[in-house]
Amino acid sequence: MKDEERVKVLTPLPLTEEQKDIIYAKLSRIIPRPFVIEEEIDPSLIGGVIILWGELLIDCSIKTQLERLRERILKEEGSPYGNRK
Repeated sequence: MKDEERVKVLTPLPLTEEQKDIIYAKLSRIIPRPFVIEEEIDPSLIGGVIILWGELLIDCSIKTQLERLRERILKEEGSPYGNRK
């Protein structure tokens, strides 16, 4: 359908129909018009999901959470790991 928005959903594994329905229901609260989910598989995410719609980015991936945790650990004042790479 031409008027439908496209929402890209990245996951490490294919989504089940039930998972797609849940994501659609949640996103329909913020997307005011009909949309379709374009699923893309990215095993590097480890778990979770990344949602892209226009300029909106919702990143709930395990990969990003681990990267943020690593950054916090390395930045902690007095951390014995602060100067390692």
